[in-house]
Amino acid sequence: MVRKFVIACVVLGIIMSGAIVYAQEKEKKPEEVTWKTRAEFSYVKTSGNSDNETMSGKLETKREEAVNRYYGKVNVFRAEDKNNDTANKWLLDGRWERVLSKRLYGFLTANYLKDKFSGYKYRVGGGPGVGYEIVKTKDHTLKGAAGVLYYYDRYSAGPEKSDDYVAGKAVISYEWQIWDNLKFKEYADYLVSFEDTQKYFINSETALEVKIKEKVSLGISYIINYQNEPPSNDIKQTDKIFLTSLIIDF
Repeated sequence: MVRKFVIACVVLGIIMSGAIVYAQEKEKKPEEVTWKTRAEFSYVKTSGNSDNETMSGKLETKREEAVNRYYGKVNVFRAEDKNNDTANKWLLDGRWERVLSKRLYGFLTANYLKDKFSGYKYRVGGGPGVGYEIVKTKDHTLKGAAGVLYYYDRYSAGPEKSDDYVAGKAVISYEWQIWDNLKFKEYADYLVSFEDTQKYFINSETALEVKIKEKVSLGISYIINYQNEPPSNDIKQTDKIFLTSLIIDF
């Protein structure tokens, strides 16, 4: 499996090297590009007959140059019931993209997940891939991507302590600017181990954003995280989260 991963890295390197002429042409005309950051926050607390507290936070940053594009994300979700944790999930994600042609790009990605209630002390993964901008208009953006990633899982539940494997990942993302102040977003990915095809993960997020000021929006989102083979039989396969959030762009 590791050998296949190394071969995939080499193939991607050849593809990206073959596009160097296109990249150099783009770099001749540098653009003034700055980092853009987005923060989302959701908080709910109840007391009295029930004592619950839920908090979700997301911080995203990006820099999109003519040839190179950089993305980073931190996502935190916590829930308490009578001062006892019922959810505690942390996600770090980073990605570098290199434009290869008008719509084709290569990328390297890495991510870190901590989610003990889903059975993981942590999951670390990373690797190369390629993506394509299928639709790119004023109102609609549709992208597809596929990559070969290496993962190491450290379990917090179940008989096994850890596992490492090479996996394939497919991603689809869509944005629709319905009106000037209303946007619809859909994201979905599928990750499957090459060694054990029954070990796979499906994640999706459906969101709607309403802009109330130039840099302030309100959003609602529905998130589904599915794992076909949880580390323990006591862990459910599917997590579902519904959030209403305050969004600030700066």
